[in-house]
Formats: sequence, C-alpha cells, structure tokens
Amino acid sequence: MGVIPKVSVLVVAGETSGEQHAAALVREVDRLSAGVRIQWFGSGSQKMSQAGVDLLEDVSRLAAIGPWEAAGNLSSYWKLYRSILREVRLRRTRLAILVDFPDFNLRLARRLKQAGVTVVYFIAPQVWAWRSSRVRQIRRDVDLVLAVFPFEQEYFRSRGVNARYVGNPSLERLREVEPGTGSDPQGEPLVALLPGSRIQEVRRIFPRLLDAARYASRRCQARFWVVKAPDLPLEELKEVYRSWLGRRGKPLPLEFREEETAQVLPRTDCAIIKSGTSTLEATLLRVPFAMVYRMSWPTWIFARLLVRTRTYSLTNLVMGERIVPEFIQWQARGRTIGRYLVRLLTHEGERASVREKLGQAAGRLGRQNAYREAAMQVRPYLQE
Repeated sequence: MGVIPKVSVLVVAGETSGEQHAAALVREVDRLSAGVRIQWFGSGSQKMSQAGVDLLEDVSRLAAIGPWEAAGNLSSYWKLYRSILREVRLRRTRLAILVDFPDFNLRLARRLKQAGVTVVYFIAPQVWAWRSSRVRQIRRDVDLVLAVFPFEQEYFRSRGVNARYVGNPSLERLREVEPGTGSDPQGEPLVALLPGSRIQEVRRIFPRLLDAARYASRRCQARFWVVKAPDLPLEELKEVYRSWLGRRGKPLPLEFREEETAQVLPRTDCAIIKSGTSTLEATLLRVPFAMVYRMSWPTWIFARLLVRTRTYSLTNLVMGERIVPEFIQWQARGRTIGRYLVRLLTHEGERASVREKLGQAAGRLGRQNAYREAAMQVRPYLQE
C-alpha cells in the first residue's frame, strides 16, 4: 500500500460566525479529500475543535467590535499572531484558509505569503463597502477569494483578484426550512427582536429595539420574541432588559427564545434585526424586517471616513435597491423604528409586498452548497 500523504493546513477564524463556517468547510474538505491526511491547526472555538482542528487559541473570549473596543485584546491577538507563524514554520505549512476576521487575517496573509504559503480567503473583507484600499493587499497576498455574494466575484475580478462565487453559507443551513408565513391568523402578531451576539453591541442596540417594541405595542396588538444568539449568555440579555425596564417602567409582552434563528423567524410576522448574517436569514425565510445598527461614536466617525457604500443591509446590496429600511446610528430611535413596525403589523399588503421582494433577493443568491463548492476550490491546492 502506498503511504497516504500528510498535509498541514492552517485555518484561522476569529469569532463565532466565522468559526461555524470554518468548521463546516473543514468537514467538507476532509470528506472530498480521502486520499490526503490533513493535519488542521489554527484558531477558532468549540465547533472547529470538534471538526478536528488543533486549536492554538479559543477565540470566543476575544470577540470585539471596532478598533477602540478591540484595543483591550491587542496583547492576546499579538500572542496568537506569533504563535500561528511559529507553528507554520514548525509544521512546514503550505496552505492557509483564512475566514472573515479581516483586521487580523489580512496582516497574517502578508506574512504567510512571504513565507511561501498559499492563501485562500473564505468570506473576504467587505472592501466593496468600506476600506476599499484593502483590495491592493488582497491582490498581493491572497491566491484565491471564495466569495459568498454574487456581486463580489465581479468586484474582485475587475480589480485583478482571483475570485470565485461559491454560494452563500446561509443557503445550506436554511435549505430544509420552509419560508415564513407569519403567526396564527387567530392569534396576536409575533415580532422577532434580534439584538446581536456580542455583549457590546447588545447593550447599545437592544434598548433601541425595546423602545421600538414599546412604541408599536401601544398602537397595535403584538407579542415579541427576543432571539438569543448561541454564544451570548441569556442572563446578559435579561440584564439589559431589566435595566431598560428600570428606566421605562411597564413590562412588554415579551418572551426570550433560545432556539436557533431559523426555528424562530418562520413563525413570526416581522422582525427588527441587528445588521449582519441574521438579516440574510430573514431574507431567505421571507420575513419582513427592519435593519438596525449602532456603534460607539468614535468608531462611527472613524468608519464614516472609510465607507464607500450608501446602503449597509446585505439584502439591499444583493438586490441592488433598498427593499428593507436601515436604521443606522442616530436614526436608530424607538419612535422611528416603531413607526415602520406598526406599518408592517397593520398592513398585510405591505408585508406581502416585502415578502415578494425578499424572495427575489433570495433568488439572486443561487442554489449552490457553499461549503462543498468552496471545498472543491480548495482541493487542488492540497495536491500541489
């Protein structure tokens, strides 16, 4: 019998959503590469460890948003950076898969490229939205971008970057879930509130969602489900609600839900969602929603200098037009969001129209299995 070759592959993710995608990709690459013994190592959390990745760092404790918020973890990031480069030398690694986490991964990509490592980027930085100067870094240091939005492939290729649209990971996770049609017509309308997964953003955004819910509940019948992100402690959410209640007084008809977003959203009539992947899930499940986002003012001022897009919602970007409202920063006020929520709750025709447009946006993402297609793109590099 011939000896099965061993290949050392680095995979780097830096937060919960990225590591879920990284773990799924690792499993798919293993499944399609039976003739190669892959020794995975890198950074991530529990799901990547379960997929067989030798973790140098559990990054779940490092999650942060914005340059000021991340500053407290700089020493830990620097330690991880040095640890990865040391292991790359010791293991003679020749292939790296970087997943999201751009502030860290783009710096790492440069050093990897200098060391002769082939760099594949899955879920690349959103340079079409902001910090477009990063395209030069990607063109120089990344061998292949595995794009997760159709418009990204053309964007990168037109700028000299080798890119391939592989499909969107949310499509695969929701493939067996039926699109939502709302709650029981005989019952009260249900509204999902999705305040995010990181405690910093939850503390900023959740009170605004609660203000919007209070505004709507005073004007029409509705119940509210607060959807907890997987790695966010339920007590953290409840503490923010208690603090809000201490200032606002009367409780809301509200319930905390610990199921996955895909289990909750199809049972609701509409939603208010923090900017991010959950907005894409709502799109695929045809659930009318409003997008909300707030960050610290220093981070916002810094970001505005670099932003190159007039829309922030992934749904609107895919569709090429604004089909869902975006309440950003000072626009994210309870009264403003609440007015739109009341319109959705009291006009079935409005909800039906939005559902139709969301279906059109979902159709533009295609039907590919993103992990399988990405693994097929990675496989040739394992044989080099």
